[in-house]
Amino acid sequence: MQYVQAFISNISFPTSLDEVYNYAHLFNMEMLLGCEYYNLLTDGNCIDFNDTIKYESRAVAWTAPKWCKYGDIVFFMHAKTAISKITALKTELLYNRHKYSCNSFWIMMNALTRARKIYDIYGGKIFAVGRINGTPEYYENGDEFQHWKSTVYAPVDQIFLLEKLIDIAEFSSEIMISRQSSITPIFGERFDFLKQLILKKNNIIEDYFKESVAQPVPLSNINDDNWLEIVNKYRRSFFLEIQFRTFYVDRILKFLGDNKTFFRECACYKSTNPTSFVDNVIKLNCKFLPVEVKLSVSSERDIIFQLSKYCHLEKLQLLRDKTVNSNIYNSNVLVIDTENIYIYNDNTKSLTRIIQLDEIKNTDDIIALRSKIIFLINDN
Repeated sequence: MQYVQAFISNISFPTSLDEVYNYAHLFNMEMLLGCEYYNLLTDGNCIDFNDTIKYESRAVAWTAPKWCKYGDIVFFMHAKTAISKITALKTELLYNRHKYSCNSFWIMMNALTRARKIYDIYGGKIFAVGRINGTPEYYENGDEFQHWKSTVYAPVDQIFLLEKLIDIAEFSSEIMISRQSSITPIFGERFDFLKQLILKKNNIIEDYFKESVAQPVPLSNINDDNWLEIVNKYRRSFFLEIQFRTFYVDRILKFLGDNKTFFRECACYKSTNPTSFVDNVIKLNCKFLPVEVKLSVSSERDIIFQLSKYCHLEKLQLLRDKTVNSNIYNSNVLVIDTENIYIYNDNTKSLTRIIQLDEIKNTDDIIALRSKIIFLINDN
């Protein structure tokens, strides 16, 4: 078995007609699907997309997080929101047709039509898996490998297309695709969930994917009885917030809330600020409490300003189809880093430590912490 890190690369679509024109010869999706696929599609030939489509190993330079390393796994997905961009750009092109030459107009219109056909098949679905084959590098604007506005790239090889695509509806209950980035890190149980979903639906899989695990030993041996003991030994070595959230915070929130359900990356709306996103929300004592996760509170720049954005909200979006505008704690945010748990009070602009994580040794300690948080909350 090979321990890896993993992420979903969510591929959207250009945001302007200039970009459509510049990339009309080959969109990012087509680059991954392969030139063979592109030629068949544009020639008008019929393809049975239930058939296995797999090509010889090839490497592409692709947008990647700075933390990725050789052997890490990339899940390629065509963004569900890409259709709104394709539709809007087609409308814009038709409205401004008089501004373009006949040749330019049809280059873009044909490209948009092609993009719509691709979206109809792949939109909102994971369609391929690849492997990082080197270290990430920074590219200046204008370098040949640059996609859109990304600046960090890594070589990806051993890319294989899935026989059966994985629709976002099949994993959205376990994995929330980032709304702020094209990259969604996948660790621990979320990786296992997605891997098993792919293996269950697909028969032809690269060996590197079958042999990959996203939890180092002994984190792979975590269960509901021993997780505090094991994770407490490792939490200070987590270099990403998503790792800390996956292996520690997600578990403790299930005990702190009124029930085991909690919400991730929730949009916070208030008229005095642009929309912001808090890491988590739990229901505590019948009201919704924002929860922010940090590796180290002391290293954060202007933490008070950050936390104030999550207070006195007019609306809180828990899920794509679930929004609340009442029963929200107005003045408080729970803050968790790899050393302590804090409560923020927006009325006094103060962040108070409640407990050190080293003091939490069992579920009874978590239940006692829940009572203490309820007592300390000053919601005005």
